[in-house]
Amino acid sequence: MDRTTLTAFVVAAIPGFFTPGPNNLMLMASSAKFGFRRTLPHGLGVTIGFAVMVVLVGVGLGEVFRYLPWLEPVLKVLAAINLLYLAWTLIGLKIKDQGAGQRPLTFLEGAGFQWINPKAWALAVSFVAMVVDPGPGRYLGIAILGASCLVIGAASSPTWMVFGERLEKLLRRTGGERYLGIVMAVLVVASVVLFFL
Repeated sequence: MDRTTLTAFVVAAIPGFFTPGPNNLMLMASSAKFGFRRTLPHGLGVTIGFAVMVVLVGVGLGEVFRYLPWLEPVLKVLAAINLLYLAWTLIGLKIKDQGAGQRPLTFLEGAGFQWINPKAWALAVSFVAMVVDPGPGRYLGIAILGASCLVIGAASSPTWMVFGERLEKLLRRTGGERYLGIVMAVLVVASVVLFFL
């Protein structure tokens, strides 16, 4: 991978990492509810989990869909169901209420969520197609791509977590937490709809 390709990737990838999607909205909501520190394992899971996913797609996991064409629509439906459930729970978001059994996602849950996140799949496949040449040096390109995703994700996840924590302070003063839940639910549903278009 040459410098020009890497630069083009970074310029194209930054909007993908920083725009609202299931990961970023979940990190924002978790940080608003539980705080930055308690959400950190979830954020690390998202960052590292996505980088691992990109590397695995690069080394051939994407070929699985070619040989098992029924798998992609099944994963899309499972992801949509999961995200619609997330949207439903966001509607009743109560930032101040941390009842028994409520906790942020763990590192493994954040990493595992990448495998049913439609935006993560779309970005991983797009990034590999954009950057990785099939010829010699392919594995070096995949490693550089994975490392680049790790670096950009390490900036994106905490940004959304800080935003969530700051938003909690504003909502506490204004009483607007219900509206935040509704707006986030609408954004999650919109991401599901866009994924199927």
